[in-house]
Amino acid sequence: MRADVCDSGAMAEHGPCANGPPGAADLRTAAGLLALRALPGVGDQRAIRLAAVFGTAEAFNAASPQERRSAAGIAADQQVRIVPVDDDGSVRLLGYFDAGYPAALRDIEDPPAVLWARGSLPDPARRIAVVGTRAATAWGVRTAEGIAAAAAHTGVSVVSGLALGIDIAAHRAVLRAEGHTTAVLGSGIDRIFPEEHRADAERILEAGGCLLSEQVPGTPASTRSLLARDRLQSGLCPATVLVQCGPASGAMATARFTVEQGRILAIPAVPDGPERREEENAGSLALLAGHPAPRMLSSGRDLADLLDAIS
Repeated sequence: MRADVCDSGAMAEHGPCANGPPGAADLRTAAGLLALRALPGVGDQRAIRLAAVFGTAEAFNAASPQERRSAAGIAADQQVRIVPVDDDGSVRLLGYFDAGYPAALRDIEDPPAVLWARGSLPDPARRIAVVGTRAATAWGVRTAEGIAAAAAHTGVSVVSGLALGIDIAAHRAVLRAEGHTTAVLGSGIDRIFPEEHRADAERILEAGGCLLSEQVPGTPASTRSLLARDRLQSGLCPATVLVQCGPASGAMATARFTVEQGRILAIPAVPDGPERREEENAGSLALLAGHPAPRMLSSGRDLADLLDAIS
């Protein structure tokens, strides 16, 4: 599902691509999308399509099963009822059609219908994902820190997943450099995972960074939700640096998403010596030997060129 479910004017203004009288309950709000998602068999992509086609709860509820099936491939035979979303001021709910929704995510194959956010996202052109294995070696940690700090000093926000190893090394390096970092969570925004990084999450917010999740608050992290999170990390950014990973690392999924989304995939050159033979570098080396090969970062100049290219 891409942004062409509706003409461009509707994205920011809940505009005229759908049916329904003025003032009717708007399915293209975050609350409306949540209401559609609550229907049996309706996930994110069908919710986006139904909201784009029908526009209002009244129009949807008046539609026949055949009309609904034509719109989204499912009869969705229940009525939809929009419930106001509680807003305590600390968490924002962003719907696919909202002006504040990250525009870069509308370009990926399976964008979330809604996102929960704390803090603020920076200019989308000035973001880079820095990811890698949870079982990082000393070289991997140093490399992640150096890349993240360089990005921060250039005014580029670093996106990562708050996980052990490479991710948390990147976040912490940005905080030390007084830059901006975004943590994309595989759990509800109120369920920091892993728990030992809760203080880091608060420091990210205190420093003006952002926490972002597509999971409903209260949702614990799972293998499936963490994998889904990976596509958002790469989708938010023009480029992803995969610092270090083994052949079975979850970071390999982020590399795949990066390529599928048409983003730049970059990998630091692994030094010769014992580090090169570490299992944690086997996935990175396999990617570098593949076709098409990722962009190699073998020097500070290479990194500077990459940062210049996305900023």
